Amino acid sequence: MQEMFEKAHLDALFGELDQQWRGKPEFEKLSRDVHLGIALSDAGRALNKIDARVVTLIEKHKPKG
Repeated sequence: MQEMFEKAHLDALFGELDQQWRGKPEFEKLSRDVHLGIALSDAGRALNKIDARVVTLIEKHKPKG
């Protein structure tokens, strides 16, 4: 069974997203993709239509297990 994102994972992921992208034009789209990507990841689904920058963040911060 795949582990789901927990608060510590989410805090780290959103912290990095905020640090790298806050104030840039693409921030809102990336933020939406992060939310969708987390839901897909937690459900064990592929991240096919998610921005590659977001997939990288999700892969970096997802629970290892």
